[in-house]
Amino acid sequence: MDEPAIRAILADGLEQGAVSAINRARTRAAWLAGTEDLPFAGLDMDSLARMELCIAIEVGTGIALAPADLDRYQSIGELARDLARMTDA
Repeated sequence: MDEPAIRAILADGLEQGAVSAINRARTRAAWLAGTEDLPFAGLDMDSLARMELCIAIEVGTGIALAPADLDRYQSIGELARDLARMTDA
């Protein structure tokens, strides 16, 4: 699966988790275009948001992650690149 498709899945997961940063039109457009990254530290994600993101990942890619697995990543972009690599394997 290519990274732009994964970025769309992650954006939807963040939206489902009520992560406000992804709802800013300019931020979302830049994220989807791959010109902006979103550090996890700046997203203010609670446990429900993390779960929603993991659900979106599993539904969209077939890869199951636990919310704690997200701690391995500094940013959503790093996660997107890793998921793209895993879905191409």
